[in-house]
Amino acid sequence: MSSRKKTWEVEPEMRGRKIPASLLIILMVLAVLVVGLWLAFRFFFQPVSSLAGFWKKQGVEKPNVLLITLDTTRADHLPLYGYNGVQTPHLNELGQRGAVFEQCATASPLTLPAHCSILTGYYPPYHGVRVNGNNALSEAQTTAAEIFAAAGYKTAAFIAAFVLDGRWGLKQGFDYYDDQFDLKKYKQLDLGTVQRPGNEVVDSALRWLEENRGQPFFAWVHLYDPHLPYEPPEPYLSQYRYYPPVSLYDGEIAFMDEQIGRLYFWLKSRELDQKTVIVLVGDHGEGLGDHGELAHGYFIYDYAVHVPLIVVSPHRKLQGVRVPSQVSVVDLLPTMAGLAGLKSPTSQGRSLLRLMFGKKEKEIPAYSESLSPNLHYGWSPLLALRTSGFKFIDAPRPELYDLKNDPKELNDVQNRYPELGLSLKRELDSLIEKISLGAPEPQAANLDSETVERLAALGYIGASVRMKTRPARELADPKDKLEVYELIQQAGDLINHEEYEQAAGNLEKSLAQEPGIPQARLLLATCYIELGRRAEAKHILDEILREDPNSVQALISLANILLEEGRADDVVALGEKALSIDNRNTQAYTLIGEVYMARMEHEKARPYLEKAVEIQPKMTRNVLNLAVCLIGLKEYERAEQLLRQVLQDYPKFPLTYFHLGLLYEEQGRVGEALEAYAREIEYYPDHFRARFNLGKLLLGQGNLEGYLEQMEKVMKAAPAEAEGYLFLARGKLLRRDDPTEILELVKAGLSRARTPELKALGYFLLADAYNRLGQPARVQEALALANQYKNQKEESKR
Repeated sequence: MSSRKKTWEVEPEMRGRKIPASLLIILMVLAVLVVGLWLAFRFFFQPVSSLAGFWKKQGVEKPNVLLITLDTTRADHLPLYGYNGVQTPHLNELGQRGAVFEQCATASPLTLPAHCSILTGYYPPYHGVRVNGNNALSEAQTTAAEIFAAAGYKTAAFIAAFVLDGRWGLKQGFDYYDDQFDLKKYKQLDLGTVQRPGNEVVDSALRWLEENRGQPFFAWVHLYDPHLPYEPPEPYLSQYRYYPPVSLYDGEIAFMDEQIGRLYFWLKSRELDQKTVIVLVGDHGEGLGDHGELAHGYFIYDYAVHVPLIVVSPHRKLQGVRVPSQVSVVDLLPTMAGLAGLKSPTSQGRSLLRLMFGKKEKEIPAYSESLSPNLHYGWSPLLALRTSGFKFIDAPRPELYDLKNDPKELNDVQNRYPELGLSLKRELDSLIEKISLGAPEPQAANLDSETVERLAALGYIGASVRMKTRPARELADPKDKLEVYELIQQAGDLINHEEYEQAAGNLEKSLAQEPGIPQARLLLATCYIELGRRAEAKHILDEILREDPNSVQALISLANILLEEGRADDVVALGEKALSIDNRNTQAYTLIGEVYMARMEHEKARPYLEKAVEIQPKMTRNVLNLAVCLIGLKEYERAEQLLRQVLQDYPKFPLTYFHLGLLYEEQGRVGEALEAYAREIEYYPDHFRARFNLGKLLLGQGNLEGYLEQMEKVMKAAPAEAEGYLFLARGKLLRRDDPTEILELVKAGLSRARTPELKALGYFLLADAYNRLGQPARVQEALALANQYKNQKEESKR
């Protein structure tokens, strides 16, 4: 058998015959149809699922993606959307060079939930972050940064406000997450007030971009300037102060536009604009008095949910495009992936590339929600379904608006189009069922205990009422409660400015109208504490607990007050009660554990602290507390492992190096202890305990001057504490300084000493100083008191 391939031959009798013309025509038509169908499939059904082919032709292996989120930016306050009250030359240029989406809706009128939707492609019912500051994005969710990092991109984020601090869950997937906010300088910690201006954010972003421009990057820049307070820098303050507050809001947008221009100029000057996709999107808008709302976070009218979306790429067919179809912020993740030539990830959104190329697609309505009225006030939530023509808002009194003829949503057309309203209501109900399926459990934010307490005092941490995710007729309609809401909002702002008396007045007025609002009562308790009216604060919390003995937040808030009063047994009882209701409440486990730790009962503290870590293994403060407990139990090896784990995740986490120093000191590793204390002081110069321990170790090494230097700084850092005065006096005695000067230091220390141990030390030092001054009677008197307090100390140990 021949090894050659078999070939087809024409039979002899067929040779020389012509194929009929009709058959040729049929064959040609079939060939054209086949090619046409293939081309249709290739270029219509799958033409732009990604731009991989485009980038390959451009010689770009991995295009950069720059995501810029415009916080608190209304679409109808930009010239690209028809507004003439502000100048935004850079956004205008980017709009001309890209695709402008005329009808983009956000998922929430609040910063954190909206950004979670932008970066995951999921609506809030699935990603679980429904309001600011209540919980963090779960690690079970996948972010845009994780997708781009897996594809070999360098990833970085530059954050302008604490509401998006990495501890709220959005830092997952980022190599670098610039969210350094000094929370210590804020007496009251409101998520909206801890912010930095856009020029500082962009300065940081440009430094990182310059260092990493040789590698493909996914960078996210968050600009927060249009958020309250409206205080644009010059020259915008002078240019836009003619009609406050609206004109000042526009001035902040003009300043933000300047910062966007800086980023775009950098790309062009490095010739990176031809290999970079730029996506600009608003997270939500601002009320500015429309529908009575001054800011945002309450209603879901279009001033709050209609946001700008501009997508810029070097592809010529995607320039100068305007897309009129309804889209959502959940569409951003699959769109960014497609623009970069990556496989579209699973999400609740869709890639918008086909729309950008002018292809017709079935319009998909966008979902929006506001759960703040329910979570914070106990009223009905608000849910909406928006198309390019109509918006349906589900509430105890539902609303329907014709957006084309009534963009300000002033005329409810529910009665005019009852069937449309019912249809959108059914579609909304069905959509909510779908987008809620399989949602991972929400996750607590990784915050230190002080931050948790300060946020809880303003109603952020922990839901105040049992959450209802659907409107219900038995709940109050938020439309009827706007006056009460604004009173409470103004009170929160007054608290941030430490105007507690006026804030309390606002809250008392709101509670006179609506006595049961949990957040108002919590805020009023905070005011009373600050005004020294602690008994009234406790009375408020007691009232809440009488009405609802199972209010975990009230139990925890009351426990924190009692902890400050030294009522440790009551704190434990309240914590145990909270755990009987919610056995996964880590605040309760931590409170009880810390009570036992303060009593040096480490064995009793251990199970509570272990449980807190078991429930929230990624919560750094829980890990740190357990490590401290293990040091007390002399389980040094595991304690050091946990402390190193904390430092690996957060190299500057407060108190970590301090406790590492304690651990080394107890093990006799003096050199390492010195280094650890020095590192803690480097990061936190006012940490007097670290300075105190460092000074004592320096004295042990014979470095008297180093000891004295540290004790002087201890005295300045903690003027109300006795240690600095007494131990500085001790050093001066060793150096044989003037005993008269030393005497004053000792007396100052004794006036501040609160424990028998410190009082005993003070009187021994006093006796030494009197001895040097030649006053034997006073020496004996001081020694008698010293021994009296020494005996008290020894008796307390028995």
